[in-house]
Amino acid sequence: MYPVLYRDGAVVLYTHDVFTALGLLVGLLLYYWELRRRGMLEFRIFVISVMAVFGGGIGARIITAWEHLPYYSNQAGAPLTYLISHSGKSIIGGIVGGYIAIELAKRSLGYTHSTGDCYAAAIPLALVVGRVGCLLSELPLGTPTSLPWGVSVPESATRQFADCPGCQGTMHPSMVYEIIFHLSAFLLILRYRHLIPVRGDTLKVYLLIAAVFRFLVEFVRANPDQVSGLSGPQIVLIPLTGLLVYHFVRQWQRGAYRLPPVPAPSRVTLREGEVA
Repeated sequence: MYPVLYRDGAVVLYTHDVFTALGLLVGLLLYYWELRRRGMLEFRIFVISVMAVFGGGIGARIITAWEHLPYYSNQAGAPLTYLISHSGKSIIGGIVGGYIAIELAKRSLGYTHSTGDCYAAAIPLALVVGRVGCLLSELPLGTPTSLPWGVSVPESATRQFADCPGCQGTMHPSMVYEIIFHLSAFLLILRYRHLIPVRGDTLKVYLLIAAVFRFLVEFVRANPDQVSGLSGPQIVLIPLTGLLVYHFVRQWQRGAYRLPPVPAPSRVTLREGEVA
């Protein structure tokens, strides 16, 4: 494994951080391309985008901290500052934090247009790049498995981590599962997003399917159990998935996906000798 991508004296580039930054850059570029294609670029969009990045960064840090509250509460002086600078980085928290920041920014700026569909392809593409960094830099890769595609790592790699359960045998390549899923989602969104008639729901469809997938893949990710055999991400995903399901139920009840009736063919009376 390669937790450090580059080192030159005091200059150290960590693999996970580099690929996270690359993923964010790729996602933002695709997002702005979508905005330009739809003629939505303006100053308010720029402010909203900055807030999305800021909120996503805060959410990615904070949402993992509840799993280790005693550790952070014991940091004298400024536990919140320590939390933001030292906690883990959660994709789920980043999406939630970014969404909240976007909604708050829209309200403050009086922006009423839906921008969700502009993120729909950008988020899975960014996650593909980010998960490559996880695959290269993190252990364990997943829970032990005897499946033919299980992955093993050399002992020298396991020694770089203080705790590496299951690294002595073959493991589920859980990051590869996620890379395949998000890459497939990216391609499907580009191909079929025009079939979703409600503006903003392309993103929500992706988030719902991604939430279910992530909940299932957590069973082979080797994250520690928190409550009743569920990991921290799974516990967070349950209410988020419920909110998305509620959204689509409401949309269905309102008839948002109901197609308009086909107009009846007009009758034309032909005079004698005329050809239709």
